[in-house]
Amino acid sequence: MSGGPGMDRSETARECAADSARVRDRAATRRRILDSARELFTADGYTQVSSRRIAAHAGVNVALINRYFGAKRGLLAEVIAGEAVYPGVFEGDPATLARRIAERLAARVHGEATPLQRALDGASGDPDLKAVYDERLKSAVLEPLEKYLGGAGARTRALSVAAVVLGLAGLRRVEGGAAFAECDRRELTERFTRIIEACLEESVSPGG
Repeated sequence: MSGGPGMDRSETARECAADSARVRDRAATRRRILDSARELFTADGYTQVSSRRIAAHAGVNVALINRYFGAKRGLLAEVIAGEAVYPGVFEGDPATLARRIAERLAARVHGEATPLQRALDGASGDPDLKAVYDERLKSAVLEPLEKYLGGAGARTRALSVAAVVLGLAGLRRVEGGAAFAECDRRELTERFTRIIEACLEESVSPGG
């Protein structure tokens, strides 16, 4: 006579093992797609790389990109999410926050960026890329800065800084990657620091 609790436990164990294997397979496939997208976006830019090319590079069916990421834009969002925007800036002494942000901005306009960031700069006019960048600004700059500042007026102060960052990004889209390239980096840092300090002021009195 077969069956019984022992067999039930054995079947349950096999099912759990199979489920775990499927989860691992999905995670590994997802990672391969992300790695392939990052490599291809870095080599050729976002616009020139199709979902089919990413899938072929990763050795998967193109339908999996839609299943795991929604579309190429969703894949781009996850690739960019892995790039630290302002690492360490929203930590430390609040008195030096403006200078920390200014130093990051000056470094960025002088070409200090990851290979992926430099590659994506060339496609900055792409609607998908712009939408992803805008969302990234909100999640990685605006919201952390507002939380870091805290208190009354934090939202307005954070928005003011974000406006400067967006304005700079817009200028670089118009002027290209060479915008500010000939400007002295230390002078730029000082100018950016003063602008951001004004944005971060806790209150602004009417009439000066």
